Amino acid sequence: MPLIIFLMYQKFYALILGFILLFVTNVLVLASDSITNGLHTARIIVPKAIVFSDENMNNPIGYLVNDKLITLGNPRKKNPNLVPLMVNGKIAFIELNNIRYESESLEQLNLKRGAPKEHNVDLILNAPEERLSENNSVYFTFQQFSGGAETKKLFKTLDGETKDSYTGATLSFLHRKEASKFFWGAGYEYNYIGGNNVNFKLYMIDLIAGYTIIKNPLFLFDLALSLDFSLAAQLQILNSSTSKTPGFFYGEKLNSRILFFPNLKYHPFGEFGLRQYKVKNLETVIDNNMNPIEGISHISGINLGIGISMEL
Repeated sequence: MPLIIFLMYQKFYALILGFILLFVTNVLVLASDSITNGLHTARIIVPKAIVFSDENMNNPIGYLVNDKLITLGNPRKKNPNLVPLMVNGKIAFIELNNIRYESESLEQLNLKRGAPKEHNVDLILNAPEERLSENNSVYFTFQQFSGGAETKKLFKTLDGETKDSYTGATLSFLHRKEASKFFWGAGYEYNYIGGNNVNFKLYMIDLIAGYTIIKNPLFLFDLALSLDFSLAAQLQILNSSTSKTPGFFYGEKLNSRILFFPNLKYHPFGEFGLRQYKVKNLETVIDNNMNPIEGISHISGINLGIGISMEL
């Protein structure tokens, strides 16, 4: 009975956390009816274990690195030296003497098959990182950030209320390699703050670089710095004879992000950080009475965001 409970726990744990393979790039490993009848946990025991897309071992698609824990099916009847696994919804194969089973009974059987097999990966694969190309993702974020004292003062003067919270959305594309903790990318943002007498719209581009501090099957924790600049910054005072006043701003955003279930295709996440921008051409604006008033020369404050990302 304890053995049955242990086996049930292993299968349940594997289904909950996902069948995690750490390639050169981040890939999704899922169960399939053709291999889930005999799931086994194993660990890579060579520096680089080649993964093939066919049982004839003619088409290498990448490699797994040493000491990575993976979930496998039963050895193939056609080639008992191969075991199947799932990569992005498709069956792939790895050689049996490149792994060590976590189960002692299975490992004793596997020891009879010989020593681990070393591969000259450079000869087998041409640029495996480019061949896999699974290290890109798209992020969609809803955010809100405070603009600081000058934004609050402008709305107090024109609307009679204190308001400094900008709201908006961001679409970002990130390139993140599994073998590295660094990532980079770019994003496009739209942010808005408005009232009865004034509207301020910000259209901006973000250039992003970041570092992953923590990563496990449940979540990862990133720090990212982006250099942001405006495509357009339009301040409009309503019921005024003046048209929209164009401005320009630039600055930086420092964000921390916690992203859940990084080994799945879709990941919810939350962000917390700081923004600081220098604003040009909006230091002075004209009110409804054609009088100059103090505008906005700085935007700075806390940034909060939530969203979802998807592996491409």
